[in-house]
Amino acid sequence: MQRVLGIIEKLIAEVLDTDNEAISGPELVAMLVAEGYDSDEIEQALALVFSLPDIIQTGSEEVRYPVWGNSMRVFTAEERVKLDLEAQGYLLGLVGANLLDHVELENVLGEAVALQVSEVGIPELQWIVGRVVDDDVRSFLLSTAPLSSSDKKASNWWN
Repeated sequence: MQRVLGIIEKLIAEVLDTDNEAISGPELVAMLVAEGYDSDEIEQALALVFSLPDIIQTGSEEVRYPVWGNSMRVFTAEERVKLDLEAQGYLLGLVGANLLDHVELENVLGEAVALQVSEVGIPELQWIVGRVVDDDVRSFLLSTAPLSSSDKKASNWWN
């Protein structure tokens, strides 16, 4: 996401730089590629920039990123240290089973990292999920689901 924002910053700087002649689209893409950005990052940045007028016009507060629809979330180093392996598997299982959307996942991860404990496990995640999910029924079910049976580990719960 940082790199996509970097591209957007470069686009804005290019537009605001009145000393330069207008740069064409292909020249701009070539410049970004020369600076080390890949085509997916450039496409994401452009999709976001060109979707803003529609978002502003409709007055929608929810931003959808269609380019990122098939993306995979990777835990940051801080999240990997804070969440034990079973908790990481549990969260990925919830997202994979469409029980948590990507916004809810980000909110859960934000709260998990902010918890004043050294390591976050599944019980803490269930508590956080119960707080983050707005749908009362889904929130209740996700926060009270059994963690394991006699022959299953929690990380294999959704498999």
